[in-house]
Amino acid sequence: MNARLLALLPAAIAINLVVGGLVNALGLPLYLDSIGTILATVLAGPLVGVLAGAVGQVLFGLLNGYQWIPFGIIQVVIAGFAGVAAAHAGFKSAGRTVAWGLLTGLVAGALSSVISYVVFKGVTATGTTAVVTLLRQFGWSLPAAVTASSITLDLFDKMAAFLVVGALLRSLPVRMLGRFPRATRAVGR
Repeated sequence: MNARLLALLPAAIAINLVVGGLVNALGLPLYLDSIGTILATVLAGPLVGVLAGAVGQVLFGLLNGYQWIPFGIIQVVIAGFAGVAAAHAGFKSAGRTVAWGLLTGLVAGALSSVISYVVFKGVTATGTTAVVTLLRQFGWSLPAAVTASSITLDLFDKMAAFLVVGALLRSLPVRMLGRFPRATRAVGR
């Protein structure tokens, strides 16, 4: 790991903390706390993405509430899917990026629903809890409301996060992108 890639780690953690914190403070039914994880993975590989995601999640939990810490495993899953997407030119076009984001969101949402229900009985992030509460008012059982909320929100969240990273990568000049061979492959150049 060279100095450039090592410097990427705190930047990716900061992106996760700042964007995730802003979204949480606004009470939006999204997270957007994995943009740094996805970007680090595409630029430097899954290990850097896992580190960025896991460390960022623990720090976010220490700053914003313990309920965030168990979701660190989701960051590992996101880094894994972002790594596979990058290896298969998953950021080459918006359509491919959306597909990888939705696949990641489906898996992350399923895992997240288990954590949300088993550990927290459905009370986690502001926006997510609001959706669970709304579904419960319509007569949904708690497990069904938590699962539907987690999967639906994660589908939109990961799609949006992948789209942001994909747009950023595709907008980079070839010369700059060439400094990161994984990213060059991710956008199919």
